[in-house]
Amino acid sequence: MFAIPAELQAHIRTRLTEDPGAVIDHVARDLGTTPAAVIRCLPPEEARVVDGALFEDVMLACAEWGEMTMIVHTDDVILEAKGCIPRGKKAHGHYNLHGAPIGGHFKYENCAMIAFVSRKLFTSDTRSIQFFNKDGGCMFKIYLGRDEQRNLRSDQVAHFEALRDRLANAG
Repeated sequence: MFAIPAELQAHIRTRLTEDPGAVIDHVARDLGTTPAAVIRCLPPEEARVVDGALFEDVMLACAEWGEMTMIVHTDDVILEAKGCIPRGKKAHGHYNLHGAPIGGHFKYENCAMIAFVSRKLFTSDTRSIQFFNKDGGCMFKIYLGRDEQRNLRSDQVAHFEALRDRLANAG
């Protein structure tokens, strides 16, 4: 999945070492590669990858965790929606979320890879689940919520780590 030439891997790792809080999408753009390639070059303590076929399992788990932030990041916009992920269901070739403020229709069969990412973004610790399509582009990201002191919610971190470990160790 997403073969990465050794020379490109070295460039990505150098960039991430020089700027450990870099935005994955920016690193990918600057190096002429995909966000999935950058994620695959993160050390295992920062990113664990599972098969995209687990899309529904991951989404149903997230629906139980409370308020989080869903992000869609394109070249032109970073769209954020904060709320609870609704329980979805498959129908008509999509995974459908009927909720507010988070709702939509996802071509779940296009999801090739899911990454559980634990790293700093700028200077803040983050935990996110990132969904990648067959071309290595990021479909969307789900970031764990924060408490009143801007710390990651410990209950969500525990759910994230348990799901990550269960799915990563099952494959």
